Amino acid sequence: MKNIYSTFAGLMLVFVWSSLFSQSYKIDVKINDLKDKEIYLGYYYGDKTYVKDTIKLDAKGQGTFKGDSLLDQGVYIVVLPSKSYFDILVGKDQEFSVETSSDNLIKNLKIKGSTENAAFKEFQQFMVDKQSESVKIQNRIKNLDENSDSSKILKDQLNGLSNGVQDYWNKTISENEGDLLGVIIKAMKNPEIPEIEVPENIQNKDSVKWFHSYNYNRQHYFDHIDFSDKRFLRTPIFHNKLETFFTKVLIQDPDTLNHYIDIVANQAEADDEMFQYIIRYFFNTFQNSNIMGMDKVLVHIADEYYLTDKVDWLDAENAKKLKEHVAKLRFNLIGNFAQDLKMETINEEYAQLRDIKAKFTLVYFWEPNCGHCKKVTPEVYKLYHEFSRDEFEVFAVYTQTDKKEWTEYIHEKGYEDWINVWDQYNLTNFRFFYNVYSTPTIYLLDENKKIIAKRIGHETLRNILEIELGKKDIKDVIQQEKERE
Repeated sequence: MKNIYSTFAGLMLVFVWSSLFSQSYKIDVKINDLKDKEIYLGYYYGDKTYVKDTIKLDAKGQGTFKGDSLLDQGVYIVVLPSKSYFDILVGKDQEFSVETSSDNLIKNLKIKGSTENAAFKEFQQFMVDKQSESVKIQNRIKNLDENSDSSKILKDQLNGLSNGVQDYWNKTISENEGDLLGVIIKAMKNPEIPEIEVPENIQNKDSVKWFHSYNYNRQHYFDHIDFSDKRFLRTPIFHNKLETFFTKVLIQDPDTLNHYIDIVANQAEADDEMFQYIIRYFFNTFQNSNIMGMDKVLVHIADEYYLTDKVDWLDAENAKKLKEHVAKLRFNLIGNFAQDLKMETINEEYAQLRDIKAKFTLVYFWEPNCGHCKKVTPEVYKLYHEFSRDEFEVFAVYTQTDKKEWTEYIHEKGYEDWINVWDQYNLTNFRFFYNVYSTPTIYLLDENKKIIAKRIGHETLRNILEIELGKKDIKDVIQQEKERE
């Protein structure tokens, strides 16, 4: 009986030590032509790379990256002093060895102890070879007549090459189902959009086909992305997929973007790290967007996530600042009705924004001593006289408190004929409602005083007015913009 207990105790000890050992990483590295040099183990995180570990190779070019806890799974990089590097996969098995030479890191790469990395090496080499073949064929096609038989043969070869790559991808995915390699390759695949037959009697066939492609692509773009799988964060593909979808695949319409932000965020809530990364990405992307109207997306992200209990990484001070910032944006979003303003005119009478009957009204916040205003105001004034008062009116708001400076400048420049107003004591709170933090600030309103454009240049303002008032066709305006570029 004693021997049985001794054997059992011994087995338990082995099990415990085995469990402890498996909670660490150990990656042996040998670079055949690199001696006594430091190399780095880095990793991808979103669109950036970070250093995880550093070792110095010995006189034989050997060294070991090791640690007492497991690495987060993902794609890691071994970086040489020359800044050249090669990728390795860190999955469940975190004890293996790699050997290569710096003259061709991938081709010379040898893997021991990791079947997944061996398959990854084959995949990388396969893609390098096929890319080289593709470039050669494309270069040959460039030198041929597009309709020649030789060109058609080469294009068929190119299609065959592409089909071969897809077959290889599918085979590798099948052989590595659920493992990091299979997950990554599957995520790299874009939707295969099925062809549709458009009836002959349908007008605008190209538009119908475009909408079909757009609709299918946006519905299936993330079919192979599991937003609860945080392994994606440490790959070079996830951030690019996210950015491509939200800045290129989707129409840049705030309501559309908000809809898909909610879909992705909802799927990511299952993993805290993934959720935080995605919400931060959305916030930073649309906070810094140069596209007019994207502040509506920012307000949505704040309301639905940052200013709720779903986000626990924002401290009280920054939450307060964000709440104040969003409050300023909320009143002047594109599509909202502009806050009415009743202000004193230069003649000490009162003018009210809602009383203006023009088809379009420009609310123009400016000041005489603003350097940019000195350039923009003459252009806006020139534009003012190119349209009738039934078509276009300007509600010019002086933002400062020096009446003498204001009136003298208006008389000097001859700006007396548009509506000049000011609010000496800030009774209208215009800075808050129109988020006026710099000058000039421009808002274009329609005849119902709904905001249709804001913070635009005078050339964009001209284009909008000319198109909306039927002075120019939109195609002509687009052509002019291309020529200007």
